[in-house]
Amino acid sequence: MRGNVAVFKCIIPSSVEAYITVVSWEKDTVSLVSGPRFLITSTGALYILDVQNEDGLYNYRCITRHRYTGETRQSNSARLFVSDPANSAPSILDGFDHRKAMAGQRVELPCKASGHPAPKYRWLKDNVPWEPDSRFRQTVTGLLIENTRPSDSGSYVCEVWNNYGTAEMVGRLYVKQPLKATISPRKVKSSVGSQVSLSCSVTGTEDQELSWYRNGEIINPGSNVRITGLNRENLIMDGMAKSDGGAYQCFVRKDKMSAQDYVQVVLEDGTPKIISAFSEKVVSPGEPVSLMCNVKGTPLPTITWTLDEDPIVKDGSHRVSQIITSEGNVVSYLNISNTQVRDGGVYRCTANNSAGVVLYQARINGRPAFGR
Repeated sequence: MRGNVAVFKCIIPSSVEAYITVVSWEKDTVSLVSGPRFLITSTGALYILDVQNEDGLYNYRCITRHRYTGETRQSNSARLFVSDPANSAPSILDGFDHRKAMAGQRVELPCKASGHPAPKYRWLKDNVPWEPDSRFRQTVTGLLIENTRPSDSGSYVCEVWNNYGTAEMVGRLYVKQPLKATISPRKVKSSVGSQVSLSCSVTGTEDQELSWYRNGEIINPGSNVRITGLNRENLIMDGMAKSDGGAYQCFVRKDKMSAQDYVQVVLEDGTPKIISAFSEKVVSPGEPVSLMCNVKGTPLPTITWTLDEDPIVKDGSHRVSQIITSEGNVVSYLNISNTQVRDGGVYRCTANNSAGVVLYQARINGRPAFGR
């Protein structure tokens, strides 16, 4: 109908639809470029706006390209029958049944109808009238959604009407999160002989295939390696050897999508080392004494105190405390508030972790009235 809109669609068999894309349209042998009256949509349809008599004089063809081989093909030709304007109810020319999109993408939901006078349009999502939004825009071809979100998924209704009738198009939009894998913790610095645990969090799909790799080699469960979780998302390794350091990768696959993440595992000789400690001293009865051991090691060492190889008994006069310094050292204090004869002897602090043990000792001597 002259003055109205015409829509040509490029029909692609469903068996190859995933591999074929519409790249252009021709009017006879001249390539069409989107302009004031000719519009090629993101779905590959050709819109002719404000149809004129001359538009019925040409042959129209679409040209497709295979995504992988690059092969192009030309469709059969089609012509447009142009008639004089006549009052008529709307009729849907272009719409959609379902559309899939990844979150963050732009998606176009087509809805175009013929009719005279020119019909009006209204969109509803899940039976609620669509409200103007910075991400949603009604265009000549339908509804354009920018930066899609999973919450945009749902049923979309395009209502069309004029003085002579109504029409309706119903389609469904599915917005999926991109497949993403994230390993935690992000930094792993441990010691030889320690346990290292990694967890891979996956978003964007369910029932995915998940594999673990170290330095490009797949990791399988063994005597020192456990892979747990419903989707093998937890990797637990005991008794780490020096050769176990390197890049650890979580690789996820679902259908044609895949994602990965990796972290570097650094293994050090974490054997405890005494950085500084108390020295031999002479004290008088009743004099307070404070003994200190500053130790580094990975993982953090546990520090214990003994007197002449007997454990220190904590009481009102004997207190043990510790702090972790900004450098990651453990500083342990043994405080004796009121020294007695029995407190004289060889004091030893012992630092222990999974990488090894170190000890330091010195004698605390008493004056003539104090000692053993």
